[in-house]
Amino acid sequence: MSMVQMNVRIDADVKDDVDEILKRKGKNPSSVIRELWDFIQDSGEIPDLDTSVEKKNQELEKRKKLEKIDNMSGIVPRTLSDMGLIGRGDDPFKSISAKELHDYANEQRYEDYIQESGAAR
Repeated sequence: MSMVQMNVRIDADVKDDVDEILKRKGKNPSSVIRELWDFIQDSGEIPDLDTSVEKKNQELEKRKKLEKIDNMSGIVPRTLSDMGLIGRGDDPFKSISAKELHDYANEQRYEDYIQESGAAR
């Protein structure tokens, strides 16, 4: 593999700060640039290096929303199981038909109506 040399202009203070960080991490500018170039070559993508506060807040909000979605997973099977319509661990889409669920909902509405109106069944 043949090698080429690249030259870039960068703010002197930024270079000094980053050189110190890289040194603490056991890296040097050349190794980091090679890793970046390898990543781009392998993935065909340029990594998102936007580190703005707004970007970080957006990512945090996204993670919070995904966590809420994860926490909600399984709520339908649990609810149907609690209602006695399916057994614990059953797949609700295989255990109960849409017609059965519809009939159950209508039955519940009718029972609620009877209780609210005080009428006997």
